[in-house]
Amino acid sequence: MKITIVGAGQLGYFLAKSLLEEKHNVKVIDSDKARCEKISSALDVTVFCGDGTRIETLAAANVGKSDAFIAVTDRDEDNLVACEIAKRRFSVKRTVSKSNNHKNISLMKRLGVDIVLDTTQIITGLIEQEIDGANVKLVADISNSNAMISEYRIPDSWSLSGKKVMEIEVPSDCVLIYVIRAGVLMIPRGNTVLMAGDEITALSIGKSAKKLKQLFEI
Repeated sequence: MKITIVGAGQLGYFLAKSLLEEKHNVKVIDSDKARCEKISSALDVTVFCGDGTRIETLAAANVGKSDAFIAVTDRDEDNLVACEIAKRRFSVKRTVSKSNNHKNISLMKRLGVDIVLDTTQIITGLIEQEIDGANVKLVADISNSNAMISEYRIPDSWSLSGKKVMEIEVPSDCVLIYVIRAGVLMIPRGNTVLMAGDEITALSIGKSAKKLKQLFEI
């Protein structure tokens, strides 16, 4: 896959490195000459030193040939403009933008950015995961939504152990996808009994993830 990254900061560097390891064709654009030289000397990528919000720069980088365009600068305005130009002027099919301010996410989505990465939410999720320890594991964020899929290990001291799904108050914005007990996978139904030690994978939307942790007493 041909991928263009705007922003050669720390995130842009590690993103480019990771994509290269997955055998993708990567180009990087940044206006800072020192960052361009650093990433060029460290990685086998094509680097364009220029303003990623300008049509001339994106044209020189032949962005129209990209399968995906990712903007990860520290300025939401630049990320948005770069993605808009890539999408509207160069017809890039997939645009991804980092959002440094949670308030800008809905605007970015309305203006056509395909995927918006909320850095605040990502960092918060990582911190909460560390606090929860081994009992909660984030499996996936659902693109362009506030939904996520997580794995929960029910504590051995769970007070509701032995109750059926229909007997406990699962948050309305949560769906229990499957339960693993002693290595056996089960699809939970209303009469499925949940036990301490079960590993449950669930889809949750927004704040319902916290309610689910409270239900499982994690």
